[in-house]
Amino acid sequence: MDVSAAEIRKLVDRPVDDVPVTSVYLNTDGARFPKVTDYEARLDALLRDVRKIGEALDETQCDAVVADAEAISRWIRTEFDRGDVRGVGVFSSGGEILDTVQVALGVRNVARVSDRPYVVPLEALLGRSHHVALVIVERDKARILRYQLGRLETYSGITSDVHGQHKQGGWSAQRFERGVEHEVLHHFKDTAEVLFALHNEQAIDALVMAGTQTEVADFRKKLHPYLEKVVHGDPMSLPPNVGADDLRERLEQVEQQLVSSRRSALLERLAAAQGQAEKAARGLRHVLQAVNEKRVEVLFVVEGAGSPGYRSSSGALALHEAEAAAYGGEVEPVDDLIDEIIEEAVRSDAHIELFRDEVRLDGHPVVALLRF
Repeated sequence: MDVSAAEIRKLVDRPVDDVPVTSVYLNTDGARFPKVTDYEARLDALLRDVRKIGEALDETQCDAVVADAEAISRWIRTEFDRGDVRGVGVFSSGGEILDTVQVALGVRNVARVSDRPYVVPLEALLGRSHHVALVIVERDKARILRYQLGRLETYSGITSDVHGQHKQGGWSAQRFERGVEHEVLHHFKDTAEVLFALHNEQAIDALVMAGTQTEVADFRKKLHPYLEKVVHGDPMSLPPNVGADDLRERLEQVEQQLVSSRRSALLERLAAAQGQAEKAARGLRHVLQAVNEKRVEVLFVVEGAGSPGYRSSSGALALHEAEAAAYGGEVEPVDDLIDEIIEEAVRSDAHIELFRDEVRLDGHPVVALLRF
């Protein structure tokens, strides 16, 4: 599966079955785990935890979880090809693999057994995911590369028939040079069209350009207005024969700037809503109310935060059993309300921002900006 809001929602919306879903995320980064046996040892530890969780369930569910552990182990060992993959997620139910995700970024090793797939690590990846395009412009050729979730690939290489400089002076040279200028501008137009085709294939979040100031300036005039809006920063200066690792590192920095800019803007909105209960909810109790009313526009969560609670058969979440019962229907305990809140936010197409600590959320594990 792709790491996208639509795919994550599809995973969360999977109908609940009689047996649970086992979710395993495994870091396979070759820099940390050079040998296959290194990350397989971590996998074995995660699957031991999964089997231990299964022992606390009824016989049917326990058998299903054990089958999940075997299926996940088999998939990693026989079907998974590491290549440039640094993080993998596997979802299994009843011993059948439901879906997998493979990314060129590391993930935290974690295993969960629950009614639905565990998607918090996917939301963390989604928060970092931007489609960044780099176009390296020259007068007679261009390279277009794309970067997303740690993976850099060449989209297109463009070479045009642009004549060299005229060696003689006079009127004929001027006419020749005007013809060359026309060829160069036509080359820039062709390159801009290829770039716009990429944008139509998948919207570009940031466009980085590299080349001389003059060539980039002339090329930029040919960009579609949609692309002009996402041009990022000044033209990048690249050394001759720049390597893929250097380009990847530079585009990672661009992506981090996009993440920081987005978070700053959202946190400013949150600060402006201070004291306005109709615009923001702070703390678990108030966020639960907003989630139950499907009013969450942006959910801010401290990654790893958790709290037990209850769910009514009507779907409402609550901190206490009596509060859940007030919504009507039967009440069942849930292991982690915050995971449930995240799932509900995914279903309602809310944007989710994950933080490593509570400092930027004024000590709260969850905060939300509200729709209305």
